Amino acid sequence: MKTLEERQQRDYERHQIIQKAVEAADRIILEGSDGSVEETNYLTSEVARGFMDRALLPLKSSMARKDLD
Repeated sequence: MKTLEERQQRDYERHQIIQKAVEAADRIILEGSDGSVEETNYLTSEVARGFMDRALLPLKSSMARKDLD
């Protein structure tokens, strides 16, 4: 079992990974956008949708396997 300090360190590292990923996505979106608020918001929402789909895929697969059983 990990110590409290080890768990806190890992939690901090995960937070940093997430922060870097969000910053990278923002940078890519802003570089590709035409600069309008509308397009920037659209691109942001579509990237979020893509990540959500990716995050939900294991759940969907599990349900499909369960339904086939």
